[in-house]
Formats: sequence, structure tokens, C-alpha cells
Amino acid sequence: MTEKNSSNVAEWMPELRFREQDGATLWFHDQIHHNPPATPMEASIVYTWTRGTQVASEWIQFPYSRGFQMIVNDGRLYPSIIPITDPEEIKAREAKFGPKLMETLENWDGFYAGLVTEWNNMLNYLKGLEKESLPLDRLLPVLRDAENTYKRTWELHFIGMYPCIVSYMAFEQECQKYNINERDMRVFLQGYDTKMFQLDRALWKLADLAQELKVADVFDRADKPEDVGRLMNETSLGQVWWTQLENFLKEYGRRSTAAVLGFYYETWSEDPYPVLSTIKTYIQKGGFDFEEHSKKLVEEREKLIEKTIASIPADSKESFVQALRNAQATYPYNEDHNYYCEQWCSAEIRYVIMECGNRLVNYGIIKESGDVFFLTISELKEFFENIIANEKIGLQFYGPRINYMIYDRKKFWEDMRKVKNAPFIGTVPESSGVDPVYLKVWGLTEEVIRGGVNRKDHEGDRFEGFPGSPGFVEGNARVIFGDNDFHTVQPGEILVAPFTNPSWTPLFSKIKGVCTDSGGMLAHAAICAREYDIPAVVGTITRGVRVTEHIKTGDRVRIDGTNGVVEIIRD
Repeated sequence: MTEKNSSNVAEWMPELRFREQDGATLWFHDQIHHNPPATPMEASIVYTWTRGTQVASEWIQFPYSRGFQMIVNDGRLYPSIIPITDPEEIKAREAKFGPKLMETLENWDGFYAGLVTEWNNMLNYLKGLEKESLPLDRLLPVLRDAENTYKRTWELHFIGMYPCIVSYMAFEQECQKYNINERDMRVFLQGYDTKMFQLDRALWKLADLAQELKVADVFDRADKPEDVGRLMNETSLGQVWWTQLENFLKEYGRRSTAAVLGFYYETWSEDPYPVLSTIKTYIQKGGFDFEEHSKKLVEEREKLIEKTIASIPADSKESFVQALRNAQATYPYNEDHNYYCEQWCSAEIRYVIMECGNRLVNYGIIKESGDVFFLTISELKEFFENIIANEKIGLQFYGPRINYMIYDRKKFWEDMRKVKNAPFIGTVPESSGVDPVYLKVWGLTEEVIRGGVNRKDHEGDRFEGFPGSPGFVEGNARVIFGDNDFHTVQPGEILVAPFTNPSWTPLFSKIKGVCTDSGGMLAHAAICAREYDIPAVVGTITRGVRVTEHIKTGDRVRIDGTNGVVEIIRD
């Protein structure tokens, strides 16, 4: 950690500063969720997801971990597991964990429906507010409500996630008893309708509709949303299409165009460019039969299940089938929760904070509404409280200080975007502890941690990671680092990226393979690749290498998703 970074972090959030005693703990950069660097506002709110893990661990009495904690390093957020090492405490929690898990899984549909109901109630409340018309003394309570909604959303997120991943791991162990390979295990779980599929299906329908209405040529004449909208609205059929796009954005537009756990970046509703560029490439590809694809996945799944169950000894069938049913019931949660937590919740809190930024612009405190993200949530609340108490004194006391403070922080944030940060900091413990999220979302096994921390410069054209989705494929690489590059991805290319998240889902129906620096077996790239039946290798950083630093766009590459190997093919 640089001295400059230490000074800056201490200035706006001392509780997240990397302290000397933190060096005894292993911290990892969560590139999947926390990239690029967080703004002060984002860090002051987003870090509370770790509180959600602690609430969930206590709720389910998970025996081996209390969840996660977090620090800031080089402007990025680094979580760390909180292991439980006392044998007596582990034993006591184990006695409560099993029954709580079974109770949850036996009523999973009702349990999950309860989570969705609470998410909907909280988020629809924020969505329904006419924030721009609220006086400041009403907007401040809404800001507090948004902050509390975020905290509660992430409690619910992990209350659902722990039983979900544990049931996946239990089924994984059940399969190992009968030498069922990883590919077949994943086939057992494929083909279920999810919000991920629903979104992509809706995008393809918009692409098909543009062709049916004979307005697809608009995408050849314009790229910017305002230009596409203007051309569409020049004709009656174009107006029909644009109305359908607006309906799509009402349902799916509350998601970031960039950082999965950030509020600084615009949502699809604010800037539909990622949507329009994706539709354009879908038109170029020429169609994707979702119904036929889904039918194929289901038929393959059911046929393999029938064959496998028939081969299992009679006295073991019941336990195998139960583990299978639990895994099938909970597996879609791995992606579906993103709609509510990472996407919708993040969008609603962004909209509230942006309205706060509008007020600061009106007061002449900041130049752009987005500059509000370079305050922390506590600072923003304190400033509003003082303005409400005495507007003249509040503006006089805070105004000049805030303006200069934001300038300095923004410059620091921009500098940190250029820093190549370490994947791990701190010390590898004797045992890293066992946490299902740690293992399956990030793939941080003991072997991986020790290899990643002790990484060496990579030589050669062969890279290893997790076998995220089985199969073999060769093709031209397309290396991208964020949503700004989505429009460059061409049908039939192999996607190479630091990570993927739900905002990247529309790319998967036009690529033929994927490789990522980050992620484990339940990371977005792995799950999405399995549903689209394309090979994937994920988490090369867990083997000490960022594949994005070695493969270049246009390189001919081979992906072995069955064994977790990526190779550059040289002439």
C-alpha cells in the first residue's frame, strides 16, 4: 500500500484503512465485484455487504466462518474471511447449522419467495418516490432509507446464498461418491429458466422485431442512443419498436453499465448504449432460437438424470435424489439474486444519491451531480443536516471545503485507476478457513491461495484455471475490460476478460468460448457459459496469472473447458 494511498484512505474512511495488524490476515482483491477502484461514496456503502455475510453466517450458524470483513488498498476493496477456529464453537454451531439448513431447503420455494417479497417492497418504495420534488428535509430521510435498504438487501442476499452454495457443494460430494464427472454434474443443473435467460431472450426479441418491422437499418446509420431514437421516431413502425425498447428498459434497465457493485456509473435506463449495441450485433448474427436451445438443455438433463439414477444402488438412490433436488431448486438463485441485489438495489441507491448531487449543484457546491460520489455517505448526511438546521451557515461552513476535497479525491481516484493492484495482500494463514462463498464464487482453495500469493512471472502460451464449462473450441480472441468495449465483440469470437458479471450476459449468446482472470465454479462466467453450452475457463489469477495480460485481441486461442486450460496457437 502506497503512502499516498494510505493518507487518502485515512482522510475519508479511516475505519477501512490497512493497519499494521491487518498484515497478519490474507486479503484478496474481489475483481469480480470491485473493479475499477471505488469512489468514496461507493466504498462507504458497498463495504457493508461484508456485514451481510456476518448476519447470514450467524442466522444459519455456519460452523467454519463468521463471514467476511473488508479494507481498502490502492483504491480497491479487499475482503477477507473471518474463520472460526475454536473446536468447541465449531461443534456447537454444527449442531444448529444442519437443522437450520434442512428447514430452509425443505421450504426453499416459500423461503425464496419471502426474500423476493421483501426486496420488492423495499425497492419499489424507492422506485416510486418522485425524488426531484422532495424538499431537502424529506430527501435526507430517503437517503437514510436507501442506505438501510442496501444493508438489508445484502443481508437477504447472503441468507439465500449460504444454503444455495452449501446445497451445491453437498450435491458435488454426492456425485463424487459415484464417480460422476463434473461435466455430468453440471448437466443435472442446466436448463432452468432464470432472469438471466429472460433478459437475453427479451434482447433477441427486440433484434427480431427490428427486422420484422424493417427498421433494422437504423442500426447501420446510427450508434448513439439519441440518434437511434430520433431515426426510429421518424416512422410509425420505428415508433412501435422504440416503445418496446422503453418497455424493456422499465423491466431491465436498472442495472449498471459498468461496475457490478458501484453507483458512480450510469444505468441502462440512463444510457441505453450497451443495450442498443448488443441488439445491433444480434441483428448481425442473424437470430438465436431460445426455445430450441432451452428444449435441448432440458432433454439432455432429464435423459442423463434418468440414466444416472438407474445406475445408483437402490439403498443410495433416495439420498442422491434428495441432494439433486436441493441443488436444482437452489441453483438458479446464483444468478437470479443479481437482478435484485447487484442491479436493482444499486440502481435505486444511485438515483437517490444523484438527486442529492443535483441539490449540491443547485447550491453551487459542486459542478456536476456525479461529483457527489466523491463524498462519503456520512459526509453527505452531515452536510444536509447542517443545511436543514441553518442553510446560510451550513453552506458557508461546508461549501468551500467540499469543493476542494472532491477535487483532490477525484484526482486520487483517477490515479488509482492506472495502478496494477496485487491480487492478494497480507499473510497466508495456516488454514484459510472454509466458507462456501469463498470457495465457489472466487475459487479460493488452499492450493489456489498459496499458488496465487507466491505467483511468479508466467512464461509460455499455456494458462490454467478452473474448468468452468466443458468442451473444446478454437477461435479468435476478443479481449475487453468493460462495458465500453461490448460493441467490439463479434459473433463467433472467444471472449477474454478480467471477469464477467450480469451486465455481460447478452454477450454469451454470440460468443463461442470465454476465459476470465477471476472467478470460481459458481462465478457468473462459469454459470452463464454452462447455460449457453460454450466452453469456459475461469479464474486464471488463482493459478497466478492474469490471462488478459498475455492474450491479445486477434490471437488464435484454444479453450479446453473440460480440463481448465487455455492456449495461444502460434503459426
